[in-house]
Amino acid sequence: MKMLTVSSSVVQLTDGGYTFSKNTKYVSLDVQDNDAYVTFTGESASATVGHRLYAGRSYTLDADTARLAKFVSTGSVTSVIAASEFTD
Repeated sequence: MKMLTVSSSVVQLTDGGYTFSKNTKYVSLDVQDNDAYVTFTGESASATVGHRLYAGRSYTLDADTARLAKFVSTGSVTSVIAASEFTD
């Protein structure tokens, strides 16, 4: 499991040298504390670019999409996203 701290700087699940297992097919995200924005196209997330992920909800992404995902907080607050890998 990867715990990703999301603040006003764009971050990815693969930051800090983290890599997914070659067998990973899906990644489950649990958004904790505060909302965050995410993009899946390689561009940086912001309040005007991206999808809002709501705190207290979970999301499931295809592994390739999760690798490309870029996250940023919804303002001056920090969010934590827990990510777990699944093979099937």
